[in-house]
Amino acid sequence: MTEERHTFTDAQWQRIEPSMPPCKGRPGGAYRTFFDALLWITRTGAPWRDLPERLGSWNVVYQRYAYWCKKGYFERLFQGVQQPDMEEVMVDSTCCRAHQSSAGARKTNGPQAIGITRGGRNTKIHAVCDALGNPLRFVLTAGQRHDSKPVPELLGGLQAKALLADKAYDSDKHVQAAQSQCMEVIIACRVNRKKNPRVLDEHRYKARHLVENLFQRMKVFRRVAIRYDKLDVTFLGFVHIAGTMKWLH
Repeated sequence: MTEERHTFTDAQWQRIEPSMPPCKGRPGGAYRTFFDALLWITRTGAPWRDLPERLGSWNVVYQRYAYWCKKGYFERLFQGVQQPDMEEVMVDSTCCRAHQSSAGARKTNGPQAIGITRGGRNTKIHAVCDALGNPLRFVLTAGQRHDSKPVPELLGGLQAKALLADKAYDSDKHVQAAQSQCMEVIIACRVNRKKNPRVLDEHRYKARHLVENLFQRMKVFRRVAIRYDKLDVTFLGFVHIAGTMKWLH
């Protein structure tokens, strides 16, 4: 594997460096090496102990990563690189298989959104993206939860002109909530809907493939495609790193 695929370019680093928290300890390029180590782990999905020595001590990198996750630094970095096109927003979800190493954490350590479905143990990543297919927010739930459950958390406060979603989100409650935020609703109706059927703008509805493309691009990162982490907070850290890279590309 080439080093270029697992390191930040100068242009990418210049975009995220202003959003870094104050550096504690040794100054210099510590943050850049730290982020190159995280990108290597996120892309390869390798265990922490397999981190190359050139990227630092695996335990030091892991301890800093876990601390940053708890402080919410990766989410703030993810939000800091966003320049969204709010002409439309799209919501959808994808399932990520939970590896056997993700089991066994104590419930008191933090939430663990891992459920059991026909496909085994997995987690759902719910996302909302802008009109260009760039991610805006992520929410985790157990794999058996319905797609529409996190919609209020995903859309709360967003100022968009239209909402696109598939028939899994066809709910009067969600439609009215979106309309109260002055959004035009472009959601496919369920087959069994009898009351208040909507006329679907099929031409605009085709743009919904962008949110599906988003998940495809994010699952290039193996730490997102497969959940190896026990706690939601550490798994979501990798999701935010992958989302940040989507913006930087």
